[in-house]
Amino acid sequence: MKRSVEMEKKREEERVKKAEMARLKAERARAYEEPEWAKVEDDVAEDVPEEEEEGVRKNELYCVACGKKFKSDKQWKNHEQSKKHKDKVAELREAFGEEDQDNEDDDEDADDNNDNGGGDADGFVSADEVEKLKEQFEGVEIQTEEKGDE
Repeated sequence: MKRSVEMEKKREEERVKKAEMARLKAERARAYEEPEWAKVEDDVAEDVPEEEEEGVRKNELYCVACGKKFKSDKQWKNHEQSKKHKDKVAELREAFGEEDQDNEDDDEDADDNNDNGGGDADGFVSADEVEKLKEQFEGVEIQTEEKGDE
């Protein structure tokens, strides 16, 4: 019984201490005055050229696998180490591996049917072949699946 009373007393002291710390922190935040060199004039902030805004966007890092943006290298590196990112990358690799295998099978079938009519061994095709493909796929619409964040 005595022990539970002591534990309750300690908990109450901790709550009071945390509340006091929060109050002091809020008081310091209200009393904070921005240094003169760090102040931004209102009219200057509105005149930021679009080029600078684009520069900021160029500095953003983007994870294609997860579809997320990051503003710093540290955020990016932490994200790369996360389990969700690693799972997404593994999932993509698996999907690309299956797709590559399907493409290899299709290429083998095409090679069997064509006597080098599907392009050179290095993967290049002639302009005539490109035109044939354009005609073949004319009117085809590409649909993309939108995946929600998990």
